[in-house]
Amino acid sequence: MSKKNWWKLSREVDRNLEDLIIWKLTEMGIISYSFNYDLDYKNVIQVNIWLPKSNWDNHKLDLFEKNFSEITYQSRFASNRFIYESIKEEDWLNGWKKYWKPEFIGKNFLVLPCWMNLTNEYNDKKVIRIDPGLAFGTGSHPSTALCIEMMEKFFLKDKKILDIGCGSGILSIAAKKLGAKNIYAIDNDYLAINSVNENFLINFSQIENLYVKEGSFPLIAANYYLADFDFIFCNITSNVIKEIIPHLSKCIKLNGIVLLSGILDSQKEEIIKLLNLYHFNLDNVLSKKDWICIEASRLK
Repeated sequence: MSKKNWWKLSREVDRNLEDLIIWKLTEMGIISYSFNYDLDYKNVIQVNIWLPKSNWDNHKLDLFEKNFSEITYQSRFASNRFIYESIKEEDWLNGWKKYWKPEFIGKNFLVLPCWMNLTNEYNDKKVIRIDPGLAFGTGSHPSTALCIEMMEKFFLKDKKILDIGCGSGILSIAAKKLGAKNIYAIDNDYLAINSVNENFLINFSQIENLYVKEGSFPLIAANYYLADFDFIFCNITSNVIKEIIPHLSKCIKLNGIVLLSGILDSQKEEIIKLLNLYHFNLDNVLSKKDWICIEASRLK
């Protein structure tokens, strides 16, 4: 498989805009980004964004700059533009490491970069070792943390799990560490498919009872037998969640649980109405900053 070339876009922004930037990038379907907090100026961070050159021509980049400026127009960096750097995929994979640090999630989990060693003080934690590559899911995004916090309260031993939009595989790995038996992971990005397999090997030394498919969920659901799941996890954008809700009842057991994350608080009511329409009951909502995670169960 051929390697991609990438644009790396960097600029300084007000630290207070971090959540808004995450929301905007998520809305635009951009998942490869990081924040550098180690700057000399107080309340200033650097946002770094990676975009595949094959998908981003000059016209799209100009539109991206325009959309991004809508966030920063009132800040002291309003006149800034991104600094562009052309990089190869291998350079990004190595460069990621300097932006990412261990992340505690919920009561039990520690998400640890795979190149770092675990100190004795964290031996009581369930450790998820991740090499994210270019796949979404390091635990730092509120939507990922919310989903794992919600998962902790369930008895997952020997359960059958479907992870839609698996990204790096972080939710699938967490489910496995909580006792899940059969895990099906779906993503439409080949980078994510590679990543979830590699991260399972890092955490479990083998790939057992993990079934990974590349493609959109509706297409895979139409061509493969996906049924009788105890839990379905979906941590992607709300627009995609709205597209897959009509298909969920065909895949999950009666009274089975779906966890939907990647949703802004302002989008909550629309998602809940759609769940009710397709015979799901709202059981719980967790929130972090402006993000929410919805727990719902299939009624019939």
